[in-house]
Amino acid sequence: MRVIVIGAGFAGMAAACRLAGDGHTVMVVEKAQCLGGRAASERDGQTLDHGQHVLSRACGAAQGFLERIGALDAVSFQESLAVPLLSVGQRWVLRAWPLPGPMHLVPGLLGYKPLLPKERLAAVRAWLALWATRSAHDEAFAAWLARHGQTERAIRLLWDPIVMATLNVPSSVASLLAARRVFRDALFVPHGVDLGCFTVPLGEVFDAARRYLEARGGTVDTGTSVASFTLHEGRGANGVRLKDGRQIGADAVISAVLPDALAALAAEIPKLAETVRAAQELAWSPMVNVHLTFDRDVLGESFAVGVDSPVQWILANGKKLSLPLRFASDVVDLADDEIIGRLHQSLRGLLPAAREGRLANSHVVRHRRATFIPSPGSDTLRPKARTAIPGFYVAGDWTATGWPSSIESAVRSGVYAAAALERDAQGLSRDDRAAERAEER
Repeated sequence: MRVIVIGAGFAGMAAACRLAGDGHTVMVVEKAQCLGGRAASERDGQTLDHGQHVLSRACGAAQGFLERIGALDAVSFQESLAVPLLSVGQRWVLRAWPLPGPMHLVPGLLGYKPLLPKERLAAVRAWLALWATRSAHDEAFAAWLARHGQTERAIRLLWDPIVMATLNVPSSVASLLAARRVFRDALFVPHGVDLGCFTVPLGEVFDAARRYLEARGGTVDTGTSVASFTLHEGRGANGVRLKDGRQIGADAVISAVLPDALAALAAEIPKLAETVRAAQELAWSPMVNVHLTFDRDVLGESFAVGVDSPVQWILANGKKLSLPLRFASDVVDLADDEIIGRLHQSLRGLLPAAREGRLANSHVVRHRRATFIPSPGSDTLRPKARTAIPGFYVAGDWTATGWPSSIESAVRSGVYAAAALERDAQGLSRDDRAAERAEER
């Protein structure tokens, strides 16, 4: 089959590489001049990822994609969870213990320094209650935590750093269902939450994906915009029309772009526009990524987490630090100098070496629609890969993957779209969930 994939982020490239590996002829069309979408790297003088990303061992689809394209060594995983936590004048490490889940993190909760002893005990009770709950009722996660004995202080100092790291929003905004799913799939599983940092710029990962695709007869056209989809009456999608006037035929099309971009392309296709209209109701959160280069290594390790600080995460590569700020609506419109000044000052409070070191370079990258907000009810707005148009499929971290906005969600969506396409081409039954479980590798 000849397949066109629109969008060359993780979702689009995961779908394209899966299909190319199965012998299909794939053409990827990308509007930008580089691959990666929201996970691209800038290469103007220096290589900087637009946003820093961390995987966990629970991210099986992402690891499968990296293995497929020969880039599994692009991520270095911990042997066991150990998270350095920083507060002004304090440093400690949250570790996993060699116990069955979810007990493996209970000793760490009982030793969590920012909380009072009674708050730690209450946190363990809430931890076990979340593991045991099977309620389908959805609400704000903070409301559930409050009903289970968590004070505002405990939510701010313990639960919010966890939820911000996994769902990109605070507990007051995240849904109970989204939080429970992440805890179930990663945190409650021994080694599920062992963290992995990328050892190379994400641009190199996409270079590897491009090589994999091209070695199997696929092509990638960057700087190329799609104007519309083309449909064959009675047979569904059969290609795209580009803005430069070219018309490219195909047996199937996968769209791996954001809902608004898809809506513009689907405006004249009522069956598809209705699906996209629901996805457009998803709310989005900005992210600001601040890159700081010092004259020395000021962290001494690969990453750390700030507690009760404007600094949320610190990802380090020697003298270079990346500080991703999630749910950053309060800072996204500030001037670069003000953002850098705030974070530099906060770093000086967290890291003694930052007080002694000289800030040699800085750079701010903004994503105003970085991740969708997993608020109560948001799952009902996320479409499955298969659409009402035969031969047309959607992918993206915002589709119905069960995961929050993340590399893992994007890769899963691409795999699901490719699997649905192949099952339809073979005339197989549409047991989507069983197929998805089989394809998450």
